[in-house]
Amino acid sequence: MYAFFQFVITFVAIDASRRGRPGISICKDYNVSGDNFFWIWESLRYGSSNAALGAERPTFTAAHAESVKIKLVDEVKAKRLKEQKEQMNAQRRQLALAHLVRKAPRGSGSDAKLAVTTAPSVSFKIPIEDRRTRKYRYMYEKISERSEILDERIDEFGELVREHYNVDDLGDPSATSEEDVVVVGRICNDPDSANASAKLTEGAIFLESSRMMGSGSRVPLRFSSSLKLRGAPQGANSIGLFPGSVVALRGRNGGGGFFAVEEILSLPMPSPSTEPPNHKAFTMAMACGPYTADADLEYKYFNALMEKLRSSPPSVLLLLGPFIDAAHPLIKSGEVEEIPAKIFKRRFVEPLEGFLKASPQSLILLGPSIRDILSDHPVYPQCELDNVPFNDPRIKLIPNPSRFAINDVSFGSTSVDILFHIRNQEYAQRGTVVDPIPPTAIVPAFYPLFPVPTDLSAEVNLDVSHSDGLRLDQRAHQHAPDVLLLPSKLKQFTKARLT
Repeated sequence: MYAFFQFVITFVAIDASRRGRPGISICKDYNVSGDNFFWIWESLRYGSSNAALGAERPTFTAAHAESVKIKLVDEVKAKRLKEQKEQMNAQRRQLALAHLVRKAPRGSGSDAKLAVTTAPSVSFKIPIEDRRTRKYRYMYEKISERSEILDERIDEFGELVREHYNVDDLGDPSATSEEDVVVVGRICNDPDSANASAKLTEGAIFLESSRMMGSGSRVPLRFSSSLKLRGAPQGANSIGLFPGSVVALRGRNGGGGFFAVEEILSLPMPSPSTEPPNHKAFTMAMACGPYTADADLEYKYFNALMEKLRSSPPSVLLLLGPFIDAAHPLIKSGEVEEIPAKIFKRRFVEPLEGFLKASPQSLILLGPSIRDILSDHPVYPQCELDNVPFNDPRIKLIPNPSRFAINDVSFGSTSVDILFHIRNQEYAQRGTVVDPIPPTAIVPAFYPLFPVPTDLSAEVNLDVSHSDGLRLDQRAHQHAPDVLLLPSKLKQFTKARLT
């Protein structure tokens, strides 16, 4: 039928040409088959308001052929118009891209050229780690995962103690023994106490073993009057104990329901790094938030700091949060007229950009805080700030806590006040120092406390299952940091430990 229909179309066209009309073969000129021509005519016929459902198909005439031709012409025009628009859009994208590449930074003359060519005067290195690993999903922590991580930490230190002190086997503090044994466990409070996070006291100090070493039991500790502190820092006459600290003890459980401690064995610390072969001197300034008073959001303290730094710019500027404190009275009450992003841009981005114009060879490091309202990851360890309007390569965003190196000098930093937290929970156990060692760090992690004290829980949301990010001896840094930066509300002090 379709072949006959195409014959009819051709006949109509020839007949039309005999009458002086522009007779052409529509199928040939527009590269349309007879089938497609038929369906176009059918669509036009059924699209007409005069067509009735089930009505008999009318005789195909020259007028019908002309309507199909008009339809085909419109389709060709629409196709060409679409192709032209796509071509113009492609050209516009290429021009825009070329404009961005050629576009100079803000400023004119030598300033614009300096912004392109100037690099920091120091070398900066930070462990290469996938940001998605640091920005983990929180509030998905399982109790089984927490217990496994806590046990693994005890077992890990147990192996270090065995190797360091040449101990064949570690004992179980809950098992009765007639001879002294070496045990490793975590210091904790009385599990039956009404306040499990209360400060340690002499009669309420417990040792929790791992499931592998002692079935996870908790045993009360009793310290001997002739207690020895082996491997303690030189000049110390006591050692600090706090909930969460992993300790190695020598003593015995005589069956009285407690473990009698005769000696505390200091745990081996990460070894210090070696002197950099090509050390280049640099200056560094550090500040920690909050950067404004509780009465306003004018950030007068931060402005005064930047004014001082502009007169004497350091090679490196480290700024730790909170930048916009979620605990600020005006933020908590909602008495602000700007969104946090605009406050951050006006109070921090613009002053820091001005500082880099005055000191183009400086490097700026920004680390977040748990209380930063700009951070969408308010857990510890915490990933770096996201969606902040910095495009300058001289401004680096670092996580919390962070390990990095400047001119091959390694640093460790965190915005959590771990010094105050430990001091708030610490119990000093006196003893006689045996085999003293040079003063060194006694804490192998950025946050060794566990659990977080109840009255300080608003300052740190600890995620135990991701505590690998809290290690001082991270995979990329097997040595202790040369400089450990720990801001604190404690009163400043200085103490000479090495002569």
